[in-house]
Amino acid sequence: MTRRLVVRVGVVLVLAALAAFAWRTRETGDKRAIRERIEALRTEVNASTRDGLGTAARSAQIGSYFTEDAIVELGGGSSIRGRATLMDMTARLQPRTAAFRLDLDDVGIEMMPGDVAADVILTASFVRRSSTGEESRDAREFALALVKTDGTWRISRITAIDTLR
Repeated sequence: MTRRLVVRVGVVLVLAALAAFAWRTRETGDKRAIRERIEALRTEVNASTRDGLGTAARSAQIGSYFTEDAIVELGGGSSIRGRATLMDMTARLQPRTAAFRLDLDDVGIEMMPGDVAADVILTASFVRRSSTGEESRDAREFALALVKTDGTWRISRITAIDTLR
């Protein structure tokens, strides 16, 4: 065998290994849709609006990411029940939350059998910039349950995960 042939075979084997790795680790369409949906919610939460009509429209837009009977459990026994309650809270809290930015990291998605439900674990960081330009960050872990209704992934439950402090 010539050196040129050995190099070609080596390149082909490396490319085949990379292709096999990419094939095995690719995200399914539903996982990609869930990731995009969560990212779109993050973008919507970070959007700012000041007028009354904008606040109501933004609240309704954020509400569209949740099921009608969604539950948000923040820990310590406090919970928010229902999309309408979430929308009302979003509208009322918007002026106070405008000073914060939501970052999402370490998003892990596990599909349930039948591909109509999924569990997501993520880290949500609430970042506030002070008048001096310094940032303070409060990061928490959350477990989300999503369901696919009418072809759209929606959050049915968010649960804060208690971590060791």
